[in-house]
Amino acid sequence: MVRGSRLHHVGIICRDRVQANETAALLGLHTASETYVDCYEADCIFTEGSQGCIELIIPRGGKLAQFNKGVGGLHHIALEVDDLAAESARLNAEGVELLEDTPVEAGDLLINFIPPIYTRGVIVELVQTRSTPEREESP
Repeated sequence: MVRGSRLHHVGIICRDRVQANETAALLGLHTASETYVDCYEADCIFTEGSQGCIELIIPRGGKLAQFNKGVGGLHHIALEVDDLAAESARLNAEGVELLEDTPVEAGDLLINFIPPIYTRGVIVELVQTRSTPEREESP
């Protein structure tokens, strides 16, 4: 369904920072970056990974805090696409309504979600890495 995509990360919701730290320690994960996504009221910790990574999501409130009855757990798989706007338009033309009307800015990413009704129960996040001036100047 999603063309030209590759695994970007797997998202896990944690009740709080303590649980996120315990999960990272248990799995031997190290933080690569962290950002706050206002739209979803959540801190997002990305771990290091050469073939995709794990995102530990810590809700500060909002709907994500109630995911899996507040216990957290595996939330989504994320697929990276080159052009989120084009992929969104193609999916919409095929009758797939993405979660958001426009992509959400999440640090250096643009994101949107395919609701689980289209994927047999799996939430799929579409991710596009945005160019930043620092990236464009790097060799």
